[in-house]
Amino acid sequence: MTVWLIPLVIMAIIGSIFWLKPSKRDQRLATLRFDAIKAGLQVRQFTFKPQSEKNGVRDDVTATSYTLQAPGKNKAGELQYRIVSQPAWDNDGLPEGLWWDTQPNAAARQQLLTLLHEHWPQLQDDLLMLEADERRVTLMVSERPSASAANYQAFLQAFLPQ
Repeated sequence: MTVWLIPLVIMAIIGSIFWLKPSKRDQRLATLRFDAIKAGLQVRQFTFKPQSEKNGVRDDVTATSYTLQAPGKNKAGELQYRIVSQPAWDNDGLPEGLWWDTQPNAAARQQLLTLLHEHWPQLQDDLLMLEADERRVTLMVSERPSASAANYQAFLQAFLPQ
């Protein structure tokens, strides 16, 4: 009986230790997020709750958000635009799979669309939400294996309000 008991206890201890070890995916995400923090991005888990009655976006979006803030601007700004990756009422001018949650004013709209069409392929990730106010721009993505913090930073820098 003790012949079976000792290996069983050893296997239980070793198995518990392996459960504590992070998976390859967890290690990749930790590295990606740490690289983003080192690059000057603010990283946090966030749930975006849409205003369904205003724009038709129905589902909450929960993901890691990456935010780039303009230097020297500390006051909260007014929302300029928000783009989401789920069906809403309007997707005029946006790339396939993106919809407007909050549209910018007419003067800024064409410039935003040009930037988006130019920089979206370089992101190499699935865009879940992009929003900007007067002092910062926030990106929520699916964090695919092809993603990199440098791509996130370059993408956000292109959309940072001047």
